[in-house]
Amino acid sequence: MPSILSLFIILVLGIEVSVIDGFLVGTKFVSKYAPTTKLTVTSEGDTRKAGHSPKHVVIVGGGIGGLSTAFDARHILHKDDKITVVSDRPHFEFTPSNPWVAIHKRTPQEIRLNLEAILPHHNIDFVHAKATRLDTEENLLTVESDTGDGNQKLQYDYLVIATGPRLAFEEIPGLNELRLENHDLLHDENVVASICETDHAMHAAQAIDRLIQNPGPIVVGAVQGASCFGPLYEYALLLKYYLQKKGSAALQEQCPISVVTSEPYIGHLGLQGAGQSQEILTKLLQKNDIDWYTNCKVSEVNKDGLKIEFHEEEQMETSDSPNMMTGIKTKFLPSKLTMLIPPFRGLKLWQQTPGLTDDKGMILVDQHQQSISYPNIFGVGVCVHLDPVEKTLIPTGPPKTGYMIESMGTACVRNIRALMDESDSLQAGRSATAEHTRPSFHVPILNGLCITDFGDEGAIFLTLPQMPPRRTDLTIEGKIGTMAKMAFEKYFLFKIQTGDTDPYYEKYLLHLIGVDRVEREKIEKK
Repeated sequence: MPSILSLFIILVLGIEVSVIDGFLVGTKFVSKYAPTTKLTVTSEGDTRKAGHSPKHVVIVGGGIGGLSTAFDARHILHKDDKITVVSDRPHFEFTPSNPWVAIHKRTPQEIRLNLEAILPHHNIDFVHAKATRLDTEENLLTVESDTGDGNQKLQYDYLVIATGPRLAFEEIPGLNELRLENHDLLHDENVVASICETDHAMHAAQAIDRLIQNPGPIVVGAVQGASCFGPLYEYALLLKYYLQKKGSAALQEQCPISVVTSEPYIGHLGLQGAGQSQEILTKLLQKNDIDWYTNCKVSEVNKDGLKIEFHEEEQMETSDSPNMMTGIKTKFLPSKLTMLIPPFRGLKLWQQTPGLTDDKGMILVDQHQQSISYPNIFGVGVCVHLDPVEKTLIPTGPPKTGYMIESMGTACVRNIRALMDESDSLQAGRSATAEHTRPSFHVPILNGLCITDFGDEGAIFLTLPQMPPRRTDLTIEGKIGTMAKMAFEKYFLFKIQTGDTDPYYEKYLLHLIGVDRVEREKIEKK
């Protein structure tokens, strides 16, 4: 019965790989998260307040975090508030489907949507340009268009940074130089691919075609400092499945696959595991004759393969200190096709603003997703700083899965609305200390849901919350994972097209099983 119920819920909600959604912003469902201030509801999604001064909210980023935040803002904020999305890409990419693109199961066009066609239709302005300068004193964001239109300055009242990560390939010697995008490789050289972006995944698919013609060993991994591990296992197992379907047993013998990861054990995922992730992923790697190296550091990538340094799991368990570097083993792994997930860093642009980021460029925010230095700036998604779940022998970062990202966006928008309401109350001459004008902030709960496809089967990992300690740690294994991922891909793209990534029925059903995006912060009475 639990598996049947889970299948029903997953297929109805369309839950997916690092992504899901689920928080209602309409008025059909009245919950404990209703605003504390008294609002006049004129229509669904239009909560107006007398005397409101329209504001401009600029959201930088056209990915899952940026768009879910923008659509939440359109529903939660006032109708006369202006919302602008800035992105250096003209399209939205459904990133969780990149492993499918990398094995020819999807084309880039099948998982992309044109932002210029969609956003204005939902009363959201779209600027296709790259952010180049931030002036926090004047509240100005300078953007530069690729079309040669020159610089444009956007005046904002609130700024939401949802730009995703900068992929720091350059931190691993040889990795950036040998990437397919940067190097014209010879026929017998190591092809270095990526699946972090859809274009990268498309090049990875071309590399597989080349590999079949010129077989050789494969290395798939996540390097030291990486904070995204699910796609590593998904791609390795999908690639094995693809080779089984496309070639003979001889081809598979000529293309052995090795996994290298900074995780202390298989299935750690940067968060001390998720449900039965260690057992399931270890079993799948063994079943598919895939070797692995944990506690692993990639020291160099070259045209013949890569050099690694690693500690065996037993060594870590008996070490007196997690920083002990004795007993390191070194190994050279020959490779004809290498896919490595690099460290994630923040955009260098944001590092130019004092106090906005940590030393790696990730946005420093408090529990409300609000910048710790600039009250009208918020951060959402992978670009935000999160502390590691635990100290590991080789540095690993915590993943920011799609449901977490959307929860951050919802909390961000609700808190912007609270600040707007407070400002309106002050302008109306009401006391800032009066109970009815006191801002009621929301905190993202950061529940985690990861759904993966491994070829002929998949797995669903539900963690409530994502970071330990948890009250729920559920794993569902089998074809249901593949079915759920396929269903949700179509469902999520549909929601982007319709401009509502947070429909009421989804929030209601998720709420019934104890999954919510945000909770209102409790204010202690003095």
